[in-house]
Amino acid sequence: MNILFRMADAAKVLLRSGSGIGPLLQKGGSVAATQLVHNCRHYIPQLHTILDVGANQGQFALAASRGYPAARIHAFEPVPDTFKILQRNTRHRTAITAYNFALGSTTGSLDFHSHAYSHASSALQVSALQQQLLPHTAGFRQITVPVKELDAVLDDMQLSAPVLLKLDVQGFEKEVLLGAIGSLQEIDYLLFETSFVPMYEGEPLFDEMHDFVKELGFSFVAPVGFLQSPQLQLLQMDLLYKRK
Repeated sequence: MNILFRMADAAKVLLRSGSGIGPLLQKGGSVAATQLVHNCRHYIPQLHTILDVGANQGQFALAASRGYPAARIHAFEPVPDTFKILQRNTRHRTAITAYNFALGSTTGSLDFHSHAYSHASSALQVSALQQQLLPHTAGFRQITVPVKELDAVLDDMQLSAPVLLKLDVQGFEKEVLLGAIGSLQEIDYLLFETSFVPMYEGEPLFDEMHDFVKELGFSFVAPVGFLQSPQLQLLQMDLLYKRK
């Protein structure tokens, strides 16, 4: 029943924007991503570049391409099988470019946990707590993926401001930012998912991430999304920051 209410809310968002409910029925259509982009647009009226790190099957990239039609979107997804789906879902969107590697604080290769439930895939291992709360996230196979620092990647890109860096990398957000220290002055907005309880082994929780991004020169704007357990415990939240 909860998902039906969420779909109804997302449909209202699309209808208000004039898009109708068609995008939700297309490959890569997502209730959560549609709502997330809608909430971001309340605070960010215009974007010209979006860096979608942890693109999965293209849910956020597709929603962002509708919400910010002037934006060039760079979508990063390291898991080969998921990347193929990302490519298929975005192949008709010329503004979206997909990259099949991870981003982190090093360059080389990275041990990675690929889950059947692809949203849970991460460089970090799912915690016992997450397996208890969300049993469908438990199974995985370990693979090796290429990893690069965002600093090196952006050297080959021309970013047009305003720029949004979106991170949804399941507890690996701080590592991505550590690999982007030299480029953060080009980032106008930062959107990332953070946990209030340990969903992955070794991940930094909300307090640490909030203090860290403040030290990097960003100020908090607002929460724009959240994840609850079936028992309504607040597990994770999507937070929006702006460069000071």
